[in-house]
Amino acid sequence: QLLGNQDHIKVELEKLKKTYDSQQQKLEERVIAMGKELQEAKGAIGDTQRKLAEQSAVLLTSQSQLQEVEAENSLLQLRLKELNEEYRSRLAQYIKDVADYMDSKSSNVMGPSKGPADHAPVKRFVDSMLKDIKASYKSREEQLARAARGYKKRLKNLVKKHESLLIAYGLQREQIRSLGSSAMDCGPAELHFSITDPELLTNTTQELNRLREDKAKLEMQLQELQKSCVTCGGAGFQRLGIDQNLFFFPRQLDEEGWAEVRKQLREFAHTTQEDLEQERSQLLTRAIMAEEQVSELQEYIDKHLAR
Repeated sequence: QLLGNQDHIKVELEKLKKTYDSQQQKLEERVIAMGKELQEAKGAIGDTQRKLAEQSAVLLTSQSQLQEVEAENSLLQLRLKELNEEYRSRLAQYIKDVADYMDSKSSNVMGPSKGPADHAPVKRFVDSMLKDIKASYKSREEQLARAARGYKKRLKNLVKKHESLLIAYGLQREQIRSLGSSAMDCGPAELHFSITDPELLTNTTQELNRLREDKAKLEMQLQELQKSCVTCGGAGFQRLGIDQNLFFFPRQLDEEGWAEVRKQLREFAHTTQEDLEQERSQLLTRAIMAEEQVSELQEYIDKHLAR
């Protein structure tokens, strides 16, 4: 029966071969089309990256130009204030000179009853006008000073809230790291979100930023240490300048040994963090007391010494 169906089997084989060839050709065409699409996508990605790099360069240039313009604007505003003060003083002096001249002329003129005219009416009018102008300027300056103090106070409150958020973020990162899972992403270090504006940085904030920078370096060293521990055993401690005797670290780590190392590292990091937090709280307390004293002195100067 097999020998009798040999022709039929050949026909079926030919059909299968043609079907296979057609499907193979379609697959090759599809692969070629996908390759072209991949090349086009890579080209589009490259164009986008180039445009992004150009825009980043333009942004950096614009930011530097903006800082220069802001600095120049500040100088011009200061110069304008000085010129306004000089103009106001000169104008007041000119008006006084004119009033004195007019009063000196009018004092020589006799009234209808052969008596002297009213003495220095222009001077009194000018003095009254200058007094009103000075009062309006003083009220406006006090209003601007109050607005500036309120703005500075709100800015300080925002900086304090930002510091509180950074502390909460750091504690959250430490909690995530304490879970011991290397697959979890703890996010960037606190230093990435620190304030860099020199006008907003106090001595305490600068010290905190320095501590955060040291902490970020230690975290990088810790990650490098963990990678080197897996590959080269205790040699990673020596390469990073850390005493190997601080931790129980055999040549071939098992699960218990690695868990012990992670536990001791967490304890070391937690102890260091506690010390830094205590130092930070002391510095914050001193800074708050100093700010209160400065505000009291400034208020005393504004109310009493100006008078």
